[in-house]
Amino acid sequence: MKAGIFYHKRTGEPVQIIARAQTKPTFQEVICYQELTKPYEYFVMEKRQFFAEYVREFTELALTEQKQLDKREDLPDKQPRISKGVVKEMENQDPEDARLQKLIEFFDAETYLEKIKLFENMKDELNEHMLNNIAVSLDLSIEDGVDGYRFILSELEIRSKYEGERSDRY
Repeated sequence: MKAGIFYHKRTGEPVQIIARAQTKPTFQEVICYQELTKPYEYFVMEKRQFFAEYVREFTELALTEQKQLDKREDLPDKQPRISKGVVKEMENQDPEDARLQKLIEFFDAETYLEKIKLFENMKDELNEHMLNNIAVSLDLSIEDGVDGYRFILSELEIRSKYEGERSDRY
C-alpha cells in the first residue's frame, strides 16, 4: 500500500492512512487512519464511507470562502470575477501549521532524494512526534536512545542509492 495524505471533503483537514484491514467475523473492509492535526487521533472507518468522506488531492475539494470581486473596467465584458478562494501566506501561518505543511510535503515527495532535501530543511523544526510519524511512513521504528534524525537520514540515503526504475512500478 502506498502511503498518502487524504483530505476531508467538508473541512479540508488532512489525514494519513495507517492500514487497510478487515473485521472479524464479517470481513468488512475498513481503513485505519490518523488525523494530521492536533491531537493526532487514530480512527477506523468502513472503507466505502472513508472514500466517500475523504479525497486524495487537495485540489478536488470544493473552494470555500469565495467572495465576489469588484467589476474591473479593463475587462472586455466588464463582468465581476469570482476569487479562487483564500490562501494563507506562509509568513502569517501558525508555526505548527508551517511544520505540518512541511511534513505533508515530505510525505508527498515522490523520490527519496526529494525526501532527503525536505528532511534536511526541517532539521531544526523536528520534534519527537514528527520524527516518529516520518519513521512510520518509511516503515521504520526508532528505538530508545537512538538519534532519530540521523537514523532516518541514513535510511533515506540508503534507499536513494537503490532508487531508480524500480520506483516507477509503484
